[in-house]
Amino acid sequence: MKKTIIVFAFALIAACAPVKLLQPTQADADRGSQKFPGFSLSELNEGKSIYEAHCNKCHRFKVPESRDEMKWDMVIPKMAKKAKLDSVQESLVLKYVVTMSTAKTK
Repeated sequence: MKKTIIVFAFALIAACAPVKLLQPTQADADRGSQKFPGFSLSELNEGKSIYEAHCNKCHRFKVPESRDEMKWDMVIPKMAKKAKLDSVQESLVLKYVVTMSTAKTK
């Protein structure tokens, strides 16, 4: 019983740890611009900022690598409405999560 409580406590603490998002790099922007022509590092960073500011208000946000492009394409439009994002913000967030979903974690 004691071991179970200790394991549960560690799991709870780990679940409460803040999610650390990768800092976008020029390599990420280059990869993103293959899918979204003209997509820049500044737009990628802007998408990250919007994601951090709006997607953590109602629930813990997910790291972009947790979903693939198809899932993000379904999730972001619904969540953008709830977060009251305009179409430009929605597009930047979608491009950010899709691009970073294929980022190499270190």
